[in-house]
Amino acid sequence: MPHGILDFFCLILVAYGLFTPNPMEIAWFACMLIILMRLWMWKQYPAILLYLFSIQFMESHASLFEANNYGITLNELFPGSGKQTWWMASFGLLSMMVGTQILLQRARTFSIPSFEHLQHQAERISQTRLLFCILVSHGLASLVDRLIPYGSSLAQFETYISGIPNALTFAFGIHFFLTRRRPLLVYALFLYLLITSFYSYFSSWREPLVMVLVCYFVSLKKFETRELSRLGPIIIPALGLVLVWQAVKGEYREFISGGIQDQSIRVTQSEALGKFVELGTTALNENQTLDDPVISATYRRAGYLEYFSAAVTKVPAEIPHQKGALLSESLSFALIPRIINPNKGVKSDREKVERFTDYYFGGARNVSSFSLGHYCEAYIDWGPTGMMVHLFIYGIIGGVLIVITTKRTRKLNPIIACGVLWVVLIPWGTFQQDFTTISGKLVWGSICHLLIFFPLYKWGNRFIQS
Repeated sequence: MPHGILDFFCLILVAYGLFTPNPMEIAWFACMLIILMRLWMWKQYPAILLYLFSIQFMESHASLFEANNYGITLNELFPGSGKQTWWMASFGLLSMMVGTQILLQRARTFSIPSFEHLQHQAERISQTRLLFCILVSHGLASLVDRLIPYGSSLAQFETYISGIPNALTFAFGIHFFLTRRRPLLVYALFLYLLITSFYSYFSSWREPLVMVLVCYFVSLKKFETRELSRLGPIIIPALGLVLVWQAVKGEYREFISGGIQDQSIRVTQSEALGKFVELGTTALNENQTLDDPVISATYRRAGYLEYFSAAVTKVPAEIPHQKGALLSESLSFALIPRIINPNKGVKSDREKVERFTDYYFGGARNVSSFSLGHYCEAYIDWGPTGMMVHLFIYGIIGGVLIVITTKRTRKLNPIIACGVLWVVLIPWGTFQQDFTTISGKLVWGSICHLLIFFPLYKWGNRFIQS
């Protein structure tokens, strides 16, 4: 975004903040937006980083606009600790960004491919061969899914192998935006991925939309004002889908799980999609997407400070800081394979939430899909200052991972290298996931994609280049 437009927009934000219950927070939000865009609005690879930091920026700051929407302060939104939690989350993100930026600036082996180089390399790729590789990798992932039984110690391998088609699809998107070849074929593939993604208990439909958006940014030589209007056909429908999903997800999940709500799907894909269309149409016709409960749920889904704030209220007033115990437990659970330690038990984010907050949930204990988030866990372990140091180091780790991945993939076509970087880095760029999930996905995902699966990437790289 041109700096002049960004600065003008932030001035409007500050002026708007003067008429809200949280003027200082709005002013700092504008400052953080400028920092975010100035640091990460690069070309090519860092478009991935722009997205990953933007997601954390939204999740850590969106509660501010929820409070302003209801005309209350952050402390009224989250009694007793809302403002403190919001500022800690914001400075935690800043610490993380600084850590990553310092590492990348000092890493001599890290280089960003120029737009011209990417465009030249795109001409070497056969679009049809790349699409063939995507289909084959999907078939391979499905085969592995059938061969590895549920609960097997090799189940994680099944999870990570599904990243191969994701990496290749990401590369396919970049290739299209650079070459604009066969648009009807690309649109058909996108619609297929979008429609079939609704056959899920969770909001998997976001993934193809996000992929299109990031691929578009990666392929830009320069972001100009007119690009804002071109993003409308992506962003506006995506926002509409968010509201529709929030309006129907409870009834939709109950339908696809057969009323058992254990995150499993007991209906066919056509039945599930038909039900979603039915529920979505009803929600739009009856304006349910603009009901206050839907708007409130959307704010809470966009922001992720609710459990964090509850933990700040309880720690250390009732429970002392854990001095690294949560970090140790997360690393032990995530990095020791079940085949070595079959008695390590079942991961339960719910128990951790209930332990460190005053939230308690009824129903079966294995159906929850929430966590404290690793920012919150860092606070519980170390307190406010230690949390900043923790996240600074976490940012450095992300920078190291970027350098390792780009170095490992330097002999691949840079467009394929972007796809590999995408699947390796995605688990790192999160605010709301717990550290057990993050550390497991980062370590084992990196091992799989940069070592075990890498011969497949090398073969595919040779196959697609004409």
